[in-house]
Amino acid sequence: MDSYICQSPILLIVYKRVDTLKAICQVLQKVQPKTLYIASNAPKNSQEANKVKEVRAFLESAFTWQCELKTLYRDSHLNAKCSISSAISWFFSLEERGIILEDDCLPSLSFFRFCDECLEKYNNTSQVFMISGWSALDFAPHQTTKTLSPKASLKEDYYFSKYNHIWGWASWARAWGQYQLEFSDFKAEFKALHNFCNMREKRAWHKIFKLYARGQIDTWDYPWTYSIWKNNGLCIYPKDNMIQNIGFNRDDAAHTKGDCKFAQMPTYELHFPLKHPTTIAQNKALDKLNFEIVFDSTPLILRIYSKLKALLKAHLCSHRK
Repeated sequence: MDSYICQSPILLIVYKRVDTLKAICQVLQKVQPKTLYIASNAPKNSQEANKVKEVRAFLESAFTWQCELKTLYRDSHLNAKCSISSAISWFFSLEERGIILEDDCLPSLSFFRFCDECLEKYNNTSQVFMISGWSALDFAPHQTTKTLSPKASLKEDYYFSKYNHIWGWASWARAWGQYQLEFSDFKAEFKALHNFCNMREKRAWHKIFKLYARGQIDTWDYPWTYSIWKNNGLCIYPKDNMIQNIGFNRDDAAHTKGDCKFAQMPTYELHFPLKHPTTIAQNKALDKLNFEIVFDSTPLILRIYSKLKALLKAHLCSHRK
């Protein structure tokens, strides 16, 4: 991809990992955003203090191009849920739209132009809530001699999804303004959701949201998912992955400890101009696939059993008629 200067303001959320942060800043050096926000959480304990200090010291001289720099350096530690969500709220209190990166999400250069163009195109489209840079379509079934793979069958550069992957993303203040951090009545609020492709997906998300509502998951992104679904929002989901999460299998990770099939995924550079969908509508088939790839923890053997059980039941019912 030719050199490109990022037009959108960027929020960079950092904590205690200077090595991954350096990799992110090397990419930022190439796209040279005109406005850059830095949110830095305070250390949780004395063991983390030197790491946070090292990160902040590095940031003092990391940006050599001319840009407007705004910082939010916390004096007291907040948990991940409050630290990150309040940093995003701070960002959108000052900007109408922008890009959000955490310090372990390494973007391709195309990511910035992709976000810039989609932020502009859908600026006044209230149904579109965010733009994802990460894609799991490389994990979809491969092409055969008889059928195209889901990725190959997608003619546009992105589709509209209910899913909001947050490893490198962009949004608008108008959308983030509808963010709901806590459930007020979990049972009633979950019951009001009607966008599940099947009962397996509904049960999976009931479990996730219930754990969050009970305070058993320290994260900010599940309530963002709920907020989008509650308001019938859609997200731009790219055909080609543009984000590599480089924070897996580390002791200092918040939610990416251990191995994961999504670690070190390849990223792509896109060809511009983008090929846009002609209509704004959820691609339910690809969302079902997305759920199965990313969120469905049901063992394969149980999924096969459930499918055979449903087919047998339908067969018996047809014969009874």
